[in-house]
Amino acid sequence: MVKGLSIGRRGDARDVVGKRSTTLELLAGSGALEVTRQRIEAGKHFNLYATDEWSGFEFIYLLSGSLTLENGTRGDIALSPGDYIYHSGLPEKAYFRVESDVEMLMVCTPPSFHLIRDDMQEMMALARSVEEKDRYTEGHCSRLERLAILTGERLGLPGEELVALSYGAYLHDIGKIRVPDAILNKDADLSDEEWEEMRRHPGYGAELLMEKDFLRDAAEIVRAHHERYDGSGYPQGLRGEEIPIGARVIAVVDTYDAMTSERPYEPALSKREAIEELRKHAGAQFDPRVVRAFVEVIGENGEE
Repeated sequence: MVKGLSIGRRGDARDVVGKRSTTLELLAGSGALEVTRQRIEAGKHFNLYATDEWSGFEFIYLLSGSLTLENGTRGDIALSPGDYIYHSGLPEKAYFRVESDVEMLMVCTPPSFHLIRDDMQEMMALARSVEEKDRYTEGHCSRLERLAILTGERLGLPGEELVALSYGAYLHDIGKIRVPDAILNKDADLSDEEWEEMRRHPGYGAELLMEKDFLRDAAEIVRAHHERYDGSGYPQGLRGEEIPIGARVIAVVDTYDAMTSERPYEPALSKREAIEELRKHAGAQFDPRVVRAFVEVIGENGEE
């Protein structure tokens, strides 16, 4: 080994955090710089922090895969391997869509890695807490996140709303961790008092997410995901466009996934039967525009 020289092999890292769709590795650091590598799977959305959240130098080099930078009325910008971006502070967040699985090399001012790591760890801790409470939730929430994002894209939602929708879909039932197990896992019909407690879970979830700055937009989606388009939902009785668009998307996707999933107390419907139910309740329970977008999405993606 040459004196003063360090060599790292692929797979080596000083610190690693990740979940199924994203992995972040701290490769090296010295004084005012950190070098990290991040992998993100296709279909995900992410943002770079604005100056009011973190101020520092950031250089990102795309090693593989492809990205799209949302650029408003000036037109989106496609990025491919060998392209790179850098800045020394952004006046507002920059949003990206991962078009194909990407690997990026990043050179940043500390504590960039730790900010992203802490957000990811908080997100995963919340997800684990609801998965431990309700065994059905794990696969359900992953499916919801994927289909909700595809539907949001079909509706033309901007990056800011798609990031919030991703968090909101994955954590929509987080409030159930405050619902007593005796109610959540009860096999028989719930009493009026038990239903009242169960209906508090959207509010409980919003309260939990509001504690995390990066989840505040998702919190309002979670609070409203049981509202109905005709105003007969809960907890606030919101109607139509009063309901956040992310919550209207989750209402459709959540219902479809529940109808097409096998449960002990109810057999699964076929894809066709579930679509018929969604269309039947469009304009009452669901936003008709969201139902149309969702049906197009599952048709294109071959969902069963």
